[in-house]
Amino acid sequence: MKINNLSSISFLSTLSILVAFTSLTISVYAQEDRNTTDSEMPKFFAIQHATSGKISEINETTYSLELNDVSDKTILFSDRPDRIVKTESTTNFTDNWSTGADSFAVDTPNAVLVVEESERQDNTIIELFNPTYDSNKKTLKYNVIPDNVTSIDLVGEFGQATLLIDPGGQSGPGT
Repeated sequence: MKINNLSSISFLSTLSILVAFTSLTISVYAQEDRNTTDSEMPKFFAIQHATSGKISEINETTYSLELNDVSDKTILFSDRPDRIVKTESTTNFTDNWSTGADSFAVDTPNAVLVVEESERQDNTIIELFNPTYDSNKKTLKYNVIPDNVTSIDLVGEFGQATLLIDPGGQSGPGT
């Protein structure tokens, strides 16, 4: 699996700010007076942060992504018009992966894995499958399929990483 050099400092700054909110356990609404029905529920992006990880090949198309020292909270945020920020336990996030008619098991989410190595930051777009979270070891594992062919080989171990999960048309877990 290969990854591209991430050139957007503002993107990483935003991720860093959102990662700082891992201790939040409440929702923050930009528009308090909005009346939302179930059919208008916002879609939530999810952020998971790890101090290290590794990627190993399962077969020619599928890899195993292991993230270490993962927070017990997954940050969730929605886009306009709601702009909601909240946290969900990582256990609940992974346990509810296949819950509901529009679950991530039905339509797998895309994600960007941002890896910070030495003085550079790299990223790759992946599809996520079969999450398992060990809360005692703080280890989160996914099966992944790379969605882009890029320039740097990431198979092996790496340092600090952030995973930004895009729900696409699905509501996904934790929403």
